[in-house]
Amino acid sequence: MNPAAAAADPPALPDPRRHDLDALRAAAMLLGILYHAALAYAAGFGWMIEDPSRSTGLYLFQAAVHGFRMPLFFVVSGFFTALLWRKRGLSAVWKNRLLRIFLPCLIGLVTLVPAMGWASGSAMAARFRLRKAAETARTATADVTVWSALASGDVAALDRVLARKPPLDVQQPESGIVPLTLVALQGREDLARRLLDAGASVHATNRDGNTPLHAAVFLGRTGLVELLLARGANVHARSVSGESTVQPARADWAATEFIAGLFGVKLDRAEVEAGRAVAVRRLTALGVEESAAGQGTGEAGRRISEVFRGLIDTPVFIVVWFLWFLCWLLPVFSAYAWLARRFGWGAPPRWLVLGPARWLVWVPLVLVPQAFMTWEGTYGPDTSMGLVPMPHVLAYYLLFFAFGVLYHEADDSRGELGRGWRWLLPVSLLVLLPLGVEAATGHLRFRDRVLPPGLFHVATVLLQGLYAWAMTFGCIGAFREWVRTASPRVRYLSDSAYWLYLGHLPLVIWAQGAMADWPLPGWLKCLLISAAVTGLLLAVYEWGVRYTWVGAMLNGRKLRKPSPPAPGSAAVAG
Repeated sequence: MNPAAAAADPPALPDPRRHDLDALRAAAMLLGILYHAALAYAAGFGWMIEDPSRSTGLYLFQAAVHGFRMPLFFVVSGFFTALLWRKRGLSAVWKNRLLRIFLPCLIGLVTLVPAMGWASGSAMAARFRLRKAAETARTATADVTVWSALASGDVAALDRVLARKPPLDVQQPESGIVPLTLVALQGREDLARRLLDAGASVHATNRDGNTPLHAAVFLGRTGLVELLLARGANVHARSVSGESTVQPARADWAATEFIAGLFGVKLDRAEVEAGRAVAVRRLTALGVEESAAGQGTGEAGRRISEVFRGLIDTPVFIVVWFLWFLCWLLPVFSAYAWLARRFGWGAPPRWLVLGPARWLVWVPLVLVPQAFMTWEGTYGPDTSMGLVPMPHVLAYYLLFFAFGVLYHEADDSRGELGRGWRWLLPVSLLVLLPLGVEAATGHLRFRDRVLPPGLFHVATVLLQGLYAWAMTFGCIGAFREWVRTASPRVRYLSDSAYWLYLGHLPLVIWAQGAMADWPLPGWLKCLLISAAVTGLLLAVYEWGVRYTWVGAMLNGRKLRKPSPPAPGSAAVAG
């Protein structure tokens, strides 16, 4: 045993396993399958597939799930990490996390991530097919908009729309881009000239603060870069995150293909990379620097900033990012365990975790990172997939993980935490959720009547933070009531849920593309995909995973029950 780890090992404490939290962790993972299946049918959510049967109801469903599921997962993970530490010591925690978190994370990089690439390619083909069919149908009728004309590439249709003098700098609700950004991504100089001549602003910004010049550099559209510069584009414009106009040229190819696919743009890699190089030289000659952090720090500072930004922005852990976050949280927990042992920390004050005052502590704390991840038109926490997590996203989930650790330490044997779940869950779903979605997106169309624009962001941050904690506390209370004792079926689902969650996403995306042309309601497609993918992965789990080294890695070694002897076999053997 590592001496440092041994020093942090507390004496073993009697602590019966919380079967309700086992079931809750499984439910959070299984709910993730429904959540991802619903994204193609959620009107207003930018996903790889935008199925014709999308609805606002499924948007609210996915928002409801996304707003609390991963925070809840990290609370439960913190609880079980502390439980394992108290029972077996810190060295056992490290061994467990290396085997069941870090190793699956690495294996996922060479299996699940390539599978996601295959599924995404299939989904992009379906998306392109659907979009072309929809825009062709709209163009053939009088119901032509700027967006439908641009998506179809029909110059005559665009001219007819522009003759009506529509607003040209309004962001598309689903994607958050302005029309000039779309044509910059498409590489259509002829359409860009028409938009600019009709009054589109070269300085218009997308929801993320990027400009059409950012988009042109992103896909190496050198002709568009020159056109935008000639029309007065600001070469020093920066996005909300501080990204300069040359930084989009550094995006990795997987992210480039994904984003281009969302807008139905097909790419030639050699052409894009050559265009990017020309655009970067052009803008650099005009004095553009890579990032705000690099300004005034010299070449070394600029390159360090560029490398650090690349480690954050490059999506590596596309499917298994939550496992990577748990790896980052392990040293933080180890520091807590060492300090607890060193200074003899016991149970935290009950008011901090179990009493009503917990709302006054944990909600304000989580609002700080929440404020950095909540932008106009989005609901729910961000995801960070880089080698280095985005600091505010890591801090967000660290708070929920820390609460889970302290919740274990507080010994909630009387079930105090979620005691009000019967009112907490309805209030969360029927009040906090719709108000939070409306403050963030305006999808329900009453925001402008009740809030001034200057309060949209403040209300969004507050309501999302309240919702995440309220649903977390409420779910813990409900499962405490519903799952009182050990159950073989619940235990089986708890074990299999890890495998189901890891393997479901590529299959879900492929199925969404395959079913895109089916004339069925979105909710029915969502249920069919969820049931089919879950059933398939359960069969694979039972017959190909549970009793193998993969199952042992995920859930510990399982042994098959011996089959009962056939009638008369003993006599024959005798």
